[in-house]
Amino acid sequence: MIKKISGIALMLFLCTGGSSVAQNTFSSIKGLFQTHCTVGCHNSADLSGNVDLTGTDQEVYNRLVNVDPTNPAALAKGFKRIKPGYPDRSFLFRKCNNGLYPRDMITDIDQGTQMPGYPQPSFSNQEVELIRQWIYKAAPLTGNVVDQAVINQFYTGGGINSIPVAPAISTDPAVIQLHLGKIFLAPQSEAEYFIKYDLQLPADVKVDRLELIMAPQSHHFIIYKLLPSGLSMFPEGLRLQNPTNGSGSSSGNNTLVNAWQISYDTRLPEGTSYLWTAGSVLDLNYHMRNYSVDSVLGVEAYINVYTKPASSPDQIMYSDLISYPYFGLIIPNNSQPITFTHADVDPSATRNWNIWQMTSHTHKYGIDYDIFKRNADGTEGEQLYEGFYNVDYSFNQGYYNFSHPPIRQFEPLVPVNPKNGLIQKATFKNTGPGWVFYGLTTADEMMLYYVQYTLGDLVNSVEEFDQLGMKVYPNPGNGIVNIQFNSQHNSAVKLEIQDLAGRNLFSKNYNAGSGKSDMQLDINQIAGKGMFILRLTTGEGTSVRRIVVE
Repeated sequence: MIKKISGIALMLFLCTGGSSVAQNTFSSIKGLFQTHCTVGCHNSADLSGNVDLTGTDQEVYNRLVNVDPTNPAALAKGFKRIKPGYPDRSFLFRKCNNGLYPRDMITDIDQGTQMPGYPQPSFSNQEVELIRQWIYKAAPLTGNVVDQAVINQFYTGGGINSIPVAPAISTDPAVIQLHLGKIFLAPQSEAEYFIKYDLQLPADVKVDRLELIMAPQSHHFIIYKLLPSGLSMFPEGLRLQNPTNGSGSSSGNNTLVNAWQISYDTRLPEGTSYLWTAGSVLDLNYHMRNYSVDSVLGVEAYINVYTKPASSPDQIMYSDLISYPYFGLIIPNNSQPITFTHADVDPSATRNWNIWQMTSHTHKYGIDYDIFKRNADGTEGEQLYEGFYNVDYSFNQGYYNFSHPPIRQFEPLVPVNPKNGLIQKATFKNTGPGWVFYGLTTADEMMLYYVQYTLGDLVNSVEEFDQLGMKVYPNPGNGIVNIQFNSQHNSAVKLEIQDLAGRNLFSKNYNAGSGKSDMQLDINQIAGKGMFILRLTTGEGTSVRRIVVE
């Protein structure tokens, strides 16, 4: 939502790319090409690169947009001359980039040289940016989709570059590097965008690390994966989310990968990873605000995706965003704390959650956020998340920082039965001028949390139960575990040790006589420290215990 600058006029200025003088963005871009690139080349008499940039808008457009380049090296990389929504895959943009975006330069000598060639002057930063922004807006033939005034103001009027120094470019083929931006915001304005990004994955991969560098002015950055239903539903290019009704969002047609409110290097625990299947298409969601009163902000984000072969035996990491019901979040402006509580359960769940990470999200009136395990009778159980902690959950700072909420990671992972679920409890204090409700802008409020987990044993199968009179001691202990159980008859015995993700770490068969039996096991030699499941099975039944090695 645009604020504090004349309403409708600013909405046109920022969101639709409008200006006081109506014009066709592509006509302006064609004019740039014809000024810079048709003298001695790229004309009907001299088809450099087999590209003619003379003619009408329609003629030039038909030769550029979604057209394969004739350059074999560029074609081999999957580039188009202009790829709507993808400046990095638009060969013509790379050719005229002139160093403004180092990641999107031509990098192969076989791709030729920068445009335009000597003695023609290079494109200015404003001209390069106009082309880039037009591509981000899906490169349409008609319509005024880019505001040239805001670009000029950024480059000539001391605009704020949200990330002054770009992170290093990786040469590791296992690292996928994504870059979003620049996206320009007028002073004191706010916007939330989505953009599709086809990873062009030829095969399945697993991802065990996501490193995000985002603008400090950002409200949040989220990576979703589009479901098949969303692939054709949403167009290429930047989509502005309507702050009133949420249109432009892919909600209901995506799955969550990860979410951030600050720059953060997410490293999944050893032996776990996300699964990204061949053909996966991301939907990147960026909510940002320009707090400056007089300068245009250029917002960017960089994401390093660390992949490994899909054949690795890692457990799959899942992610969910769990919200308080939006219709119930009503906060009067009486400057008094008001607490909202909600139980989040999944009655249809068949497997336990093994929770690795959780973090919370409110807007500026949030003053606390707590999350508990929910007992089977609906009461609060073990507290898993205390909102008063600092970002890396290393100490209790005594207050909730809504813009930098704590991020808690569990080692070992914490098992939760989704049929019992979790309880979220958040407190707000509205000191503003009016009542506040659930909404999509920073003037509204939200109450939600993100949780990441692997799927473990069948629901209830890791709940402790005892059919054999089994005793396990010491527990917790140093790893040397004594096990006692009773059997009415001579029996074959199977002893298993599993981790909380349900993977078998140890299995051995024994023979036991009737009566009391004793055995000893050194967990240190099997798995080291942590929490594990000990399962003992005979012909007379099964006993299950959680054991902790400190």
